[in-house]
Amino acid sequence: MSLRTSAKLASGLVGRVPTNAAAPSNARESWTEEHLFDQGDAFFDALIQDIDQAHTSIDLEVYIFDDDSVGRRVVNALIQARSRGVAIRVLIDGIGSYASSVKHSQTLRQHGVPVRVYHPLPWQWQLYSHSLKQGYTLEKALYFLSRINRRDHRKLFLIDRQRLWTGSFNLSRVHLPITQGGEGWRDFGVCISGPRLQQVADDFDHFWQQHQHLKPRKRLPYYWSTFSSGARHHKNRLLIKMIDDAQRRVWIMSAYFAPNHKVVNALKRAAHRHVDVRIILPSRSDVRLFPRITATYYTDLLKAGINIYEYQSSVLHAKVFFADDSVILGSTNFNHRSFLHDLELDIGLSKANSKQLMETWFLQDQDQSRRVTFQHRHISGWGNMLGWFSRLLRYWL
Repeated sequence: MSLRTSAKLASGLVGRVPTNAAAPSNARESWTEEHLFDQGDAFFDALIQDIDQAHTSIDLEVYIFDDDSVGRRVVNALIQARSRGVAIRVLIDGIGSYASSVKHSQTLRQHGVPVRVYHPLPWQWQLYSHSLKQGYTLEKALYFLSRINRRDHRKLFLIDRQRLWTGSFNLSRVHLPITQGGEGWRDFGVCISGPRLQQVADDFDHFWQQHQHLKPRKRLPYYWSTFSSGARHHKNRLLIKMIDDAQRRVWIMSAYFAPNHKVVNALKRAAHRHVDVRIILPSRSDVRLFPRITATYYTDLLKAGINIYEYQSSVLHAKVFFADDSVILGSTNFNHRSFLHDLELDIGLSKANSKQLMETWFLQDQDQSRRVTFQHRHISGWGNMLGWFSRLLRYWL
C-alpha cells in the first residue's frame, strides 16, 4: 500500500481507538518535516533520489548492505554523488554485511568513498584496515573476539546533514515487493528534517572518530541513539518508565521479542491498570528459532490480559512502540540484543498526522494477524522444548 493510499484510509480506521496525538508544546524540539513509508520500493526510490540530489555530504550507516539489486543501486548512487564532489562516509556492520563487506569496501574506496566496518569477525583479516578499531593486528583480533556479540544495528542515511532517513529498512531486496524480486518484508521508514538533526550528525561524527562514550541524555529526546552500554541502560530505564506512566495504551510491534523480566513485568503492570496492551509479532521469521522463543512468553502475557497477535502476510521486520501519544519507530527490537548489545537508532514522531498514520498501519497489520489465545499458544513436543532451551540463549540472539 502506498503512502497516499494509507493516508486516505486513516480517517476510517483510526476512529477504532481515539488518539489525542497533540504536537509537542515545545516547537523547538519537534521535527520540521516527517515523511513515513511502509513499502520498501517507495522508501528506496525516495532515498536514492535524495542521494542523487545531495550537495555537500552523505553519511550512511547500516547493518545489512547486501550486494543485490538494492545494494548495487545505492553503491552506484554514492559513486555518482562522489563524482560531483559530495563528501561521503559509509559505516557497515561486520556480521550484518558479512557477505558483501569486502566487495562494497573495495568498490567504494576505489572511487574515493571511505568505508569502515564495525567489528569485523576475527577471521576477516582483509577488513582490519577498514575497522574503527586502531592498533596492531593481534590487538585488533583480540578486541573483535571479545566484542563479537556487539553489532551496529542502526539504519542511518544522513543527507547534507539536513535530512535523516531511518527506520527498520536495511539495504536489501528482501524489503521489496514480491513482484519486484523481493520478499515483501513488513517494515517502516521515515525521512525527517529539523534543527535536532545536528545532534544526530554530531553523534555520527563522534562515532566515526572513535569517541564512542557519549553522555546519555536525561530524558526522551526525539531520537534515541545507543552508542554505549550506559546509553543503552539509560534508554531501557526510560522505556520501562514510559510503560509504567502509560494511562491509555501500550502497543508494540517487534520482529524479535524476548525481553527481560523487567520489561515483561512493566507490561503486566500496565495491563493490570487496564491499559490497552497489544503486541504484534511475526508468525514466521528470518531467524527461525525466534517465534519458538517468543511463544514461551505467551502464557504469562495472556494471563495478564495482554493481547498478542501473529502477523500472517509476510516476514514482520518492523519495530514500533506506542505509549499513549508517544510513537517511536526505528531499529530497536524487544529482545536482549537490542537492549544490551547493539547500537540502535530510533525516532520519536512529533506530528499528529504522522502518529495517526502509524496508528492506521498498526491496526491494518493487526487485521492481517492471528490473535493468539490459550488454545493457540502451545508448540507441542520437541518444538516447545526447543523454544524453552533457546530462551536460555536469548542473551546471544
